[in-house]
Amino acid sequence: MNKKLIFYTVALTAGLLTACSSDDEQKQEPPVRHISVEVNQRPMTSDDPAGARSTDTRSAITTTETFSAFSMRGIYNSLTTNYTVSKSGGIWTVADDKWPGGSENNNTTPFYAYTDGTFYPNSGTPFIDFTVDEDASKQHDLLVAKNSVAYSDHAGKVPLTFDHACAALAFNIFMSNTLSVQLGGKLTVTSIVLKNVRNNGKYYFDTTFNESTWSDVEGSADYTLNNSNMEITTTSQELSSNHLFMIPQKRAATDPDGGICLEISYTFSGQERTTANIPLTVDWKKSTQYTINIKLGTGLIQ
Repeated sequence: MNKKLIFYTVALTAGLLTACSSDDEQKQEPPVRHISVEVNQRPMTSDDPAGARSTDTRSAITTTETFSAFSMRGIYNSLTTNYTVSKSGGIWTVADDKWPGGSENNNTTPFYAYTDGTFYPNSGTPFIDFTVDEDASKQHDLLVAKNSVAYSDHAGKVPLTFDHACAALAFNIFMSNTLSVQLGGKLTVTSIVLKNVRNNGKYYFDTTFNESTWSDVEGSADYTLNNSNMEITTTSQELSSNHLFMIPQKRAATDPDGGICLEISYTFSGQERTTANIPLTVDWKKSTQYTINIKLGTGLIQ
């Protein structure tokens, strides 16, 4: 009797162990699928056949070598996964680095990357709300990228080619030969301000991954390009602001809101500080460099 009892007890225990082992195998979590990025960049184009300048002073044009972090969003099943991507030692790392939707997501997933602004999923038409910093010394380029990738296509790697979403403006200043003769070659500019610029807009990522676009460009801001004494001659000089990064916009100098203008303050021949306005007609396109030459003529001092 005791032998049978022992036999049945052992057999039952073995059966329980077998059942537990089978349950554990069924409950194993699928492996985590990690995400990485591959970063490239399309350069800006120039409105000047000779090529607009690009120096290493403040507000320099951003390149893949000079920017070291950006935000990325992956959208799966109407849920947005937020990623912070940073570079160290030339290597880009993603945090948190899990693929959107986890291991069950075998579909093509759209990704959106940007270096500034606020991202809105906007029911399948994502956009970035962006405002240009009014302090020219703190401005930097806005870079954006988008791609649609399935995990199996690139083993979890998201290739991103960044575009410049803003227009880059550089400024030179000089005076005409006629004015130089009239003033005896002496003119001191004390400040230059770019006025009435629309400074806020929405950059839309096209869901078909074709051309993206700016919309709802509005607001008004002024940007100081120079606020210290500059001795102006007939030789062109670069303004210290180097580049401004403006939201693309098309404006006539005769716009009802006054249009964009340059406000020039200067002294000459010992006279007191004087201000003159130069109206600008602009058609600034994204990913384009513009060099604006400010030529001071006799009309400004009459």
